[in-house]
Amino acid sequence: RFWSTQAREAFPWYEHKELGYNYRISNVVAAVVRGQFGHLAEHIAAKRKIYERYREGLKDLPVFMNPYDGERSVPNSWLSCVLIDEGAMCVCVRSEREKLYISEKGKSCPDEILDALAAFGAEGRPVWKPMHMQPLYWGNRFVTADDGNENAGKGVAAEIFRRGVCLPSDVKMTGEEVERVLEILKRCFW
Repeated sequence: RFWSTQAREAFPWYEHKELGYNYRISNVVAAVVRGQFGHLAEHIAAKRKIYERYREGLKDLPVFMNPYDGERSVPNSWLSCVLIDEGAMCVCVRSEREKLYISEKGKSCPDEILDALAAFGAEGRPVWKPMHMQPLYWGNRFVTADDGNENAGKGVAAEIFRRGVCLPSDVKMTGEEVERVLEILKRCFW
């Protein structure tokens, strides 16, 4: 069962130590997903509305929403993410299994935000952990924009993982629920 469900470890962020596969999708699940295609346009509209409300509500915080090239693309806003400005990050570290942060007035971090959301029964998630940071791929070479730089970090994806949070954005969210999430995020930076 472990290998057939992507060999995902039970950590707050996706972690892979072994190669796994996704054999869990049954014909019933496939039929349900196929049946939702007829509602795709309205789901995308709902996701865009949530994204825009978050973007407007967070404009006074030291974060920015997942960017896109508005001239050459039209995002579906399926996932609403924020990236915390580097200068607004509180002290935080993550090991393979655990996290630690120190709350600081005017600053926050993804794990503090996720804990605050969870305390109110809202589900947020860390941004996906990059493949090159997964134990399965440790020791393998990977390409980054800063290759050749002796002091290069782990690349852009690692920075997004370190400073990013996926916000609740279910199509069934009410305006009041989105406002509650916004209030929780604001409190994290007070």
